[in-house]
Amino acid sequence: MYIKKLTSFCLISLALSVSTANAENNLIPSWPKLNIDHIHNQAKTMPAEQVIRELVAEEEPMDFAAQSEQYSQEGTIKAETYTTNNSFQENNQKIVGKNYNDLEFGILKTNHTYSTDIFDRQDNVTNKAVRTLKARKDKIIDDKSLYIGGRLTATHMNEWTDTNGKFPIISRLPNQHTSGKYGNEDIINDASINATATFKYLTLFAQGEYTEIEYPGQDEKQFRKYYAMLGDLNKAPIYALIGKKSVAFGNFDSYAPFTHNHSSHYFWAQPEDPLLEVGYVTDDINVIASLLPNSRGLRVLSAPEENGYENFALSYRQDFGLDEDTNLQVGAGFLRGSIYNSAIAHHPPTNGSDRNWSSVWNIHSTLSQEKWDLMGEYTQTTNTWPATDHKVSSLTLQARYKDSILDKPTTYSVMFSKGVQGDSGTEWEQMSQFVAGIEIKPLPHLEIGAEYLFNDGFVPLILPKITGDQSVQAHSAIVGIQLTF
Repeated sequence: MYIKKLTSFCLISLALSVSTANAENNLIPSWPKLNIDHIHNQAKTMPAEQVIRELVAEEEPMDFAAQSEQYSQEGTIKAETYTTNNSFQENNQKIVGKNYNDLEFGILKTNHTYSTDIFDRQDNVTNKAVRTLKARKDKIIDDKSLYIGGRLTATHMNEWTDTNGKFPIISRLPNQHTSGKYGNEDIINDASINATATFKYLTLFAQGEYTEIEYPGQDEKQFRKYYAMLGDLNKAPIYALIGKKSVAFGNFDSYAPFTHNHSSHYFWAQPEDPLLEVGYVTDDINVIASLLPNSRGLRVLSAPEENGYENFALSYRQDFGLDEDTNLQVGAGFLRGSIYNSAIAHHPPTNGSDRNWSSVWNIHSTLSQEKWDLMGEYTQTTNTWPATDHKVSSLTLQARYKDSILDKPTTYSVMFSKGVQGDSGTEWEQMSQFVAGIEIKPLPHLEIGAEYLFNDGFVPLILPKITGDQSVQAHSAIVGIQLTF
């Protein structure tokens, strides 16, 4: 019986989605006014195909353009309330609260808008917990519900290098393309599923991931995120969290469809063990403090001693409305302990040797209007890295423009980034990357992207003095898709 009901909901949702898509492409002139609650109630007592037939027959048709305008206005109102650290940036993404092809089966629900936001590895990289709190505050997701979401990212990569066996694109890992001057492969970047459970003041979240480009020593299947969070932003602008998630430090957004930049490559911090986090969140200000385990993290985190909670991170962001159409976001952060603390480079999850505290500071800023964003970020260690006898730093400059192709949302992006870890003139001095990208959304659940990349300098963060080569240059082309529910 339950399977039959769920099948009915799926058929109805598919019919609504296809019909809406056809109307948007002028394949049908109009569509009946729909009472979604009434449709769902009917689905509980009659076959799905009968409900679909009655949809067309029972209501008087109306002009679809007028209906679309009504939905657009409702969506705009909802989007205006769904703001985080960069309210203009979020509104520009046209976040809408409920989608007409979302499913509800008792407390079990899906929300495509929420899933897209939470799964996105390129945007809002370090503040996903705040995004969930905002979604709850603005009724994007309901209380007393269990939301399930999924994401598949798959790409085809082609690389050409001028030096045998040296491919400097920073999204590759040491076991890829170790010989020759050309490489290509099909990759499942990630196949993920998550669950968000909402109670009165409590939010529970867990996400499992499968990837074919895991770091050496890590598993293809991982629980990268899970946490319990207390807070209700409608009652008070504070929250507390315990669990495993990206550390709230830095911005590390990447405007390219698939490839990350040197800022996130060098400094995006992820723990192996649970962290503690508290935050103050308003529409304009985010202040977050995290208490971190000493143990070597999945990425970037490290401390002189393995046991205890002596590491910590601080993050601050604030928005300033410069005028009615322009917003400026500024941010800063501090991380006490990083992996750049050992004479033996240990970017993969090993312990290194002779470790000390190696702190990192970060500043970032984003200028936004309705159709474009400009962003810059700089991060640097406070001490020299014993493995290179030089401070480690990264710089990212990027821009994107939002438009459409055949009425389908389209984003054009350019991104430049570089990482520096050696004295001028050394083979391990620096590496840089330029990316030009385009991403189009032909269907609500599907995004298609393409990138061209130019990389200058080859400096793996493992034994950089031995493997570094400043003469290497490479070109890459990446195409891929993202499916989200």
